[in-house]
Amino acid sequence: MTSALPTAEPPAASGLLLPYHTQADWLPPDLADALLDHAIANEARFQPGSIMQSGRLTVDETIRQVSVLEHLGPFQERVTEAALAAKPLLETLFGIPAFTASRVEIELAAHGDGAHFQQHIDTFVVVNKRPNPRILTLVLYLHRRPRRFAGGALRLHALGGAAIRDIAPDHNLLAAFPSFAPHSVQRLTCPGGAFADRRFAVNIWIHR
Repeated sequence: MTSALPTAEPPAASGLLLPYHTQADWLPPDLADALLDHAIANEARFQPGSIMQSGRLTVDETIRQVSVLEHLGPFQERVTEAALAAKPLLETLFGIPAFTASRVEIELAAHGDGAHFQQHIDTFVVVNKRPNPRILTLVLYLHRRPRRFAGGALRLHALGGAAIRDIAPDHNLLAAFPSFAPHSVQRLTCPGGAFADRRFAVNIWIHR
């Protein structure tokens, strides 16, 4: 388990890296493996991932290249419970006042050869604002062992500077951060091209 506060480097030189938290073996191993099997078995149901632009959902693979499935089927309830159980610790670590969750939004993403996501935040701002915003972002990584892809790190970006922190997408690792934290997914390669060899991520957003 790792929790990190902003770096002590001078803000003018590096910017401010917001707190984040990682936890290895977040789910029981058999549950994580079963969730990976579920993702692989449902290949035909994945659709191109979208982004929000000017209040509209659109697909733009120059910004985000990924395939997504918007429900975990029989695993939805257990993952939701795990996310809500983690919420009090994350609020404390990130200095976020305790809030009542109005919604837990979950998306299963599959990243194949060339997949990436440019720097962005997960909150809705300006024309994308919604009544119940995302407050906490949790990402659970899943993949076959040994890993059959390279790259695909989660990159956390500083506020107002060039500092970064990369988190490797290890199987059954949880990475969590405030939803307003800038982040990106680094481009990955998956030479064999098999769907089962992809980098899978369960994206979870807890709304106020």
